[in-house]
Amino acid sequence: MQYSRVDNIDLQIIRFLNRDSRTPYKNIASAVGITPSAMKERINKMVSNGIIHRFVLLINPVILGYEKLYVLIVKNIDKTVKEQDLFKRISLLGDVIAYSEQLEGSYIFGLYVKDIAQDKIETVTDLLKPATVEIFFAAFRPPTTMKIHNSDLEIMKCLLSDARMRVEDIAKETSLSPRTVTRRLEKMRENRVLLFTISRDLSSTRLTGYMEFDVLINVEISRHQSILEKIYRELEEYLIFIPDWYQREVIVAVFFCANISTAKLILRRLESYDGVKKVGSFIRSSVTINQDLLKSEINKRITSSQKYLSSSAAAATTTKD
Repeated sequence: MQYSRVDNIDLQIIRFLNRDSRTPYKNIASAVGITPSAMKERINKMVSNGIIHRFVLLINPVILGYEKLYVLIVKNIDKTVKEQDLFKRISLLGDVIAYSEQLEGSYIFGLYVKDIAQDKIETVTDLLKPATVEIFFAAFRPPTTMKIHNSDLEIMKCLLSDARMRVEDIAKETSLSPRTVTRRLEKMRENRVLLFTISRDLSSTRLTGYMEFDVLINVEISRHQSILEKIYRELEEYLIFIPDWYQREVIVAVFFCANISTAKLILRRLESYDGVKKVGSFIRSSVTINQDLLKSEINKRITSSQKYLSSSAAAATTTKD
């Protein structure tokens, strides 16, 4: 198969889709200066080449009862350890939301955690020996006050199967009006409940000529906003996106660049900012996002809500009798 590397327009498209993968194609086409048909052709090409894997809905973990994101970098894994056993041990810490296999059999795991004790971390670290484990974590920031209705859960369920599902199709699936679906979607986005993005692989230099890496930046809370502004001002050309889901003592950012030396320059620049306490980074290749976890959690809440409504209705009937 013949591949062609991505160009600057492709990178702009990837940025738009990372920050909101429900953005209408015609809007992105207008922003990057091409026709909608050329835009669609470029996206289809990146999908067929494996640069864009899928369009993804992420749900604010706080809505599902999670408190923190843990990132585990596991290296020097015993070759006799089966992948299934590795995942089972890692899952003792929390629910695996994403993972990526790296060079030489290393793994990066992203875990959603509800509650964790230090002794559990030590236990898992011991279970993984002789592998070495590096751990980063970030606490989630709750969305602004918003009551999540059962209809919202039904909308989420639809979007987990197809993040770009048309409003009209969601309305049919949920027995809601298109107007209601549009209104609830807008409200959930405004309140940081939903994030529409893409699962991608920018790290195949054969296809893109770039590498992608994540950075966790621990900062002084009073400097959070000024550091954010500085990143956007000075490093925008390398920045893919910064999700707005974390407490103000940490900034999670996704960058890309052409080589390791440029990545080191970016990290040194971040470390030099006033108010930055610590910078942790990891290069990732293709990432698998566990949307089954989100589907399961949403289904639990829908079932729980239905049981509650049924019991309430039964209680009301008994009272009347």
